[in-house]
Amino acid sequence: MTSNNPVPAPDQNEVDQFLNREEFRRQSNKVLHGHPSPLHWKPLTSPPSLLLEERAAYSRNTRFDVNLYVGTPFCIKTKPARCGFCLFPSEDYEGNRGVEAYLSYLEKEFELYRPYYSEDKLASIYFGGGTPNLYRPEHYGRIMQMVDDLYGGVPVDIEITLEGIPQLFSEPKIKAMREAGFNRVSIGVQQFNDKLIGYSGRHQKLQQVHNSLELCHKYDLANSVDLIYGWPEQTMQDMLGDLKRAVDAGVHHITHYELNIAGRSNFSAPAQRKLLPDISENIEMYLAANEFLRGAGFEQVTVYDWRRLPTDAESARLSSYDYEHNMHDFVQQDDGQVNEIRQVCGIGFAAVNFHVNSLDPGDRSWIYMNQTSLKNYCDKLDRGEFPVERGFIYQHQDVKLAWLFQSMQTMQIDTAAYRQVFDENILDTFAPVWEALEARNWIRRSGDVLQFINAGQYYIPMFQSLVASKRLAEIRGKNKDGKSLKGIPITTID
Repeated sequence: MTSNNPVPAPDQNEVDQFLNREEFRRQSNKVLHGHPSPLHWKPLTSPPSLLLEERAAYSRNTRFDVNLYVGTPFCIKTKPARCGFCLFPSEDYEGNRGVEAYLSYLEKEFELYRPYYSEDKLASIYFGGGTPNLYRPEHYGRIMQMVDDLYGGVPVDIEITLEGIPQLFSEPKIKAMREAGFNRVSIGVQQFNDKLIGYSGRHQKLQQVHNSLELCHKYDLANSVDLIYGWPEQTMQDMLGDLKRAVDAGVHHITHYELNIAGRSNFSAPAQRKLLPDISENIEMYLAANEFLRGAGFEQVTVYDWRRLPTDAESARLSSYDYEHNMHDFVQQDDGQVNEIRQVCGIGFAAVNFHVNSLDPGDRSWIYMNQTSLKNYCDKLDRGEFPVERGFIYQHQDVKLAWLFQSMQTMQIDTAAYRQVFDENILDTFAPVWEALEARNWIRRSGDVLQFINAGQYYIPMFQSLVASKRLAEIRGKNKDGKSLKGIPITTID
C-alpha cells in the first residue's frame, strides 16, 4: 500500500502556539470524539442509496463487522434544558403516543436498510439517545425484533446495550429487556450527590441509582455508569465519594468525564462559570480519580473508561464495552493484508453511520448523520427517503486521522501498526508534536508505542485537535470558498 495522501502536520512554531493558546481553555466533552467534527459536515447532494451500493461493492473484498447504533429522540424535560451539559440532539418527551409513533417510523427506516445491511456481521448493538428507557416493557421486544428482521437473526454472544437514567428503570422494564435479549445496561448517573445533581435540573435520587444497579445484578445484566466531575461546588471529596459508591455497588464499568462547558450548554453561561472548578482543579480531580480507581481494582482502558479487573471469563464479559472498544482498532489485518474493517451502522433519530470501506488511497469512505429534528426525520421517511441530514466524504488522510483519533482514546499509539496499515511513519509526520509533548512530560516513547502520561491523558482531546489542525484548516477553506481540495474529488458533498 502506498501513501500518496499524507496528513498535513503543523510545524514546531505552530505546535507551540497551539499548546500555549489551548492549554488553559475549556473544551467540550469528547468521549465520542471523531474526525472531523459534525460542524464540518454538509448535506448530501446525491441519494444515500448510491453510497450504500458503493459500500456493498467494497464488501465483496473486505468483511465488515458492524457496531449497530439505534437512536431514540426523547428526553424528560429539565430546567436547564438538556440537563445543562448535554450536546447531543434530543426532543422533549410528551408521552407514550409520541413513542409509539416514533417506533413505527423506526420500523420504516429499518426496512429501507434491508437491501444494504442484511449481509453484515453484527459485532455489537447499542440503543442510545435520548433516553431509551422511556420505552415501556412491551417495546423492548419490538425494537429487538426490528434488528432480528434486518439481519436475519442476532448472534447470541454479542454485547447488546441499552442506556437510560436511574429513575426510569423498574423491575418490569429490566425483566423485559433481559427477555428481549439485552445483556448490558448503561446508566447515566452523572452524580450520586442529590444536591449537585440538582444543577442539571434532574430529579433523581441516590436511592434510585442503587435500585437500578440492584436490578441489573438480579437479572445478570452487565452494567456501566456514567459519572461527571467538575460540577459547580464539587470538591475532591465529593468526586471520590461518587467513585467509591460506584465501586461499592458492584459496578462493572465506569465512564468518568469532565462536565461539558461548550456550545449551548447551560454551564457555558458566565454566571455558571463562576461556580466551576478551574482547569487546574479538574486536572487534579482527573489524576486523583485515576489513582483511586486503580487502587480499587479497576483498569483504565480509555481516557474516560474504566473496567473492573476481570478474574475469569464471566467477569471479563460483565466489564467489557465492545461497542466502543471495537472501534479503537477498526482495521484488522492478517499477515499485512486487511481482512476486516469495523464500521458503525446507525438507524434512528440523529444516528451516525461511519463507513470506512477501504484503505486504498483511491477509494472513498464517509460518515453521515440522520436528521436531528424529529419532524424532518419523519417527513423524509414519509417520502420513502433515507432520513439523512448531512455527512462528510473522507479523503485518505481523513481515514488516517480517524484511525489516529480512535487510537489516542486508548492513551497510546502503536506506531508500528500505523506504519503497517498506512505505509507512513507517524513518528516523522508529527515529529514536532511528539517533541513538544515529551518536553512537557505528557508523552513517552516505549519501543514502537507512544504512551500518554500524567496530565497528557487529560489533554488528549486537545492533542487530537492539534494533529488535525492543518487538515481542518483545509476543510474550512473548502467550505468557505467552494474550491475542491487535492486528492479524491468530493462529488456527493456540497
